Amino acid sequence: MEVEDNNTSKERILMVHNFYQIGGGEHTVFANEKRLLSENGHYLVEYTRDNAELNKSKIKKLLLPFSSIFSFKTYREVKKIIKREKIDIVHCHNTFPLISPSVYYAARKCKVPVVQTIHNFRFLCPNGVFYRDGHTCEDCLNKGLSCSLKNRCYRNSKIQTLVVVNMLRFHRLIGTYKKINYIFLTDFNKTKYDYLLKGQAVGEYIKPNFEYIDLPEKVDECKDIYVFIGRLEENKGIRFLLESWKKIDKELFIFGDGTYKNEVEDASVNYPNIHYLGFKPQNEVFEYIARAKALIFPSEWYEGFPMSLIEAFALETPVLCADIGNQADIVKSAKAGAVYKLGDKSSFIAAIDDIEVDFIIYSKNARAAYETQYTPQANYKQLKSIYEAIRK
Repeated sequence: MEVEDNNTSKERILMVHNFYQIGGGEHTVFANEKRLLSENGHYLVEYTRDNAELNKSKIKKLLLPFSSIFSFKTYREVKKIIKREKIDIVHCHNTFPLISPSVYYAARKCKVPVVQTIHNFRFLCPNGVFYRDGHTCEDCLNKGLSCSLKNRCYRNSKIQTLVVVNMLRFHRLIGTYKKINYIFLTDFNKTKYDYLLKGQAVGEYIKPNFEYIDLPEKVDECKDIYVFIGRLEENKGIRFLLESWKKIDKELFIFGDGTYKNEVEDASVNYPNIHYLGFKPQNEVFEYIARAKALIFPSEWYEGFPMSLIEAFALETPVLCADIGNQADIVKSAKAGAVYKLGDKSSFIAAIDDIEVDFIIYSKNARAAYETQYTPQANYKQLKSIYEAIRK
């Protein structure tokens, strides 16, 4: 537990997060919001746990099927913190698996409102991403959670999947998920959760992620290039991108690493308009994005909230993505780029043409979206209004 002592009359916030053993975007968002609230004068208390605990204790591993449903350790500790620190709001990011939904009940016992930021689809899908075997999958949403057991969706383990399924079933049964407030990152996320909440949650709000970005100096010249940044994996659409780009007479610069690194390297050798640059410092990558006609984001699953899209918008660069998931929701809402039909090369090429024709409009819209929604200042106004609403 970490306390940031700011002498202020603003809301006193307990920030809650369960760290995975492998870092990810949720950890970045948690850190960003801590910084944001601290800079704006809030008194913060941090309650975190780390899945690394499981490697240090066989007992914790054995008890996980029960503690993931309800952790008495979390319940006791969070109640003490709320009372001692006079907490006004409990803001949860990730509670799986060690913190558990017991944090909601600890806050409820202390009559303090809870808001849960939804970073993924864990409450609906045991693996949290609606993706398996190379394609999007909503079987658990449409046919029931038993589908995940059949497919070993969580870590390819039937036992570990059963742990998650039991947690979800229990808390659905007792109505836990309808007793708290939610922050959804996009309309797309909120729509998916309508199945579970049915409009019966305490409060539902939409607030995107944001990013602290050190922008490079203004790049006035817009060269005729396109940029891909990300893991070189099939679900990120890299194979589709390489195959499609063979028919496109424009410069493509690829940054990243992963399973398809060799394929990307081969393409860069055989096609002079494809350039593989591997990993580069962020400021150098930003310079390429700022000079690009578009950031290409061909991911084939729903994603969470890709921070690279915010970075592109900040640099006045449109985004080209498949018409699927949160990425399409973000791009279409901002009118800051073009979308194409998933897996359709003709549609992809047409989207490139769309970018070429309406680049100036998309570029202006991208920057406008960044300034109105994704800067720390703009995002704080949204978060503060949510806090005020849930305390009424």
